Amino acid sequence: MINFDIKNYLYTPLFCEENIWKLSEALYLNKSANPMHVLFIINRSGSIALFNQKRSINHQAVVWDYHVILTAKIENSIVVYDFDSKCDFPVTMNEYFNKTFPANVNLADSYKPMIKVIKAENYLRHFYSDRHHMKGLIKSHEFPDYEIITPEQNIEKLLLDNCINIDKLKYDAIIIKPEDYITLIN
Repeated sequence: MINFDIKNYLYTPLFCEENIWKLSEALYLNKSANPMHVLFIINRSGSIALFNQKRSINHQAVVWDYHVILTAKIENSIVVYDFDSKCDFPVTMNEYFNKTFPANVNLADSYKPMIKVIKAENYLRHFYSDRHHMKGLIKSHEFPDYEIITPEQNIEKLLLDNCINIDKLKYDAIIIKPEDYITLIN
């Protein structure tokens, strides 16, 4: 598998949706991988538990309001890119899902993750974030230092609020359990 250096890609803490958009753009441009899906990890309670995250302490789950990762094809392998994971960057899909969503852990329903699957090309074309979800929560110097991501003029916007809403499905998005995503792809 091609070796990727995570430091070669734009990363801003707490902006996973923009980090993945920028990564998708870079992968399409340099053709080092073929982006497949942007996965929004969400649930109705707005509290998803993920394991093997860089912020985890003593192998405990990290609870996010949502999280965003990218699946891509490199040669004949399907890989996952997650800037916030302790896994390799990228990592095989099976390894990532086994470590991030361990089957032997019984989570309360309010922490169980679901995945909104959005085709990477749709995400890249339509995504828009005005960053309102972080305004007042972090200092201005903690925001990304590039312009807000916005689609070309006359292209319908895919708002972050729609991406993290489990009931709003646009651009052929689907909602599935993590284990069902592996089945869908394999």
